[in-house]
Amino acid sequence: MSLTQRPRPALATAVDWVLPALGWVAGVLGMVALWTAVSLALRSPSGWLALVAALDMALLLRLSGMPPGRPRAGAAVAGTVVAIALGYWFHAAISMGVMLGLQPVESALRLGPVLAGELIRHATSAWDIAWAILALPLAWKLAR
Repeated sequence: MSLTQRPRPALATAVDWVLPALGWVAGVLGMVALWTAVSLALRSPSGWLALVAALDMALLLRLSGMPPGRPRAGAAVAGTVVAIALGYWFHAAISMGVMLGLQPVESALRLGPVLAGELIRHATSAWDIAWAILALPLAWKLAR
């Protein structure tokens, strides 16, 4: 450290992570909302949206000012995983909720993991799984 630089207080360092954390949450929730809308409109799992989720997470973390490197790449991958999982969960909830006359959020809260897994297993194709797998290294590469 040079003589002209002063150490930053701990509060300033903690505040530096608030905007990236909010960007991460906004990216996940926004992507889940988009995934739910597209899934409802197309009546399919829309696995290709996993690539959009990866791009969205990398872009939001970059724009929020998170420093580049492994932490940002890891956060982008984690956000992509959460968005994919919630996107598929809401697709299963929509599939079941439409038959029962429930709203997507209400159905998602009532849906159990076994039924969700079965609905997702029957609705997804090999392409949907491939898009989800390809989205993870894409998020890492774009966020790094």
